[in-house]
Amino acid sequence: MAIESKSKFAVNEATVASAGTAVQLPDIPVGEGCELVVKAKRTNLGVIKVGESAPQAQTGKFTLEPGEAVKLRISNANKGYIDAEVTGDKVELIVEQ
Repeated sequence: MAIESKSKFAVNEATVASAGTAVQLPDIPVGEGCELVVKAKRTNLGVIKVGESAPQAQTGKFTLEPGEAVKLRISNANKGYIDAEVTGDKVELIVEQ
């Protein structure tokens, strides 16, 4: 079974404006059979917390250290939320479309 290449990809980032207040990821469609990569910026000063809702992200059950990444099979990046220990920390996003 051949894997189809996608013709384009999107790159974006999201910033936690206030530590302790979760942020919804931007509206970026994820192509059929593709994964969204969420990577904590290497320059972050603390961990990023990831969840499928604001409360889940705020509890920090899944965390990313600076430079770590996770792949998510979701239909749109906006189904994910992030929070941070440090105000201003960011994630980088990349996805095929």
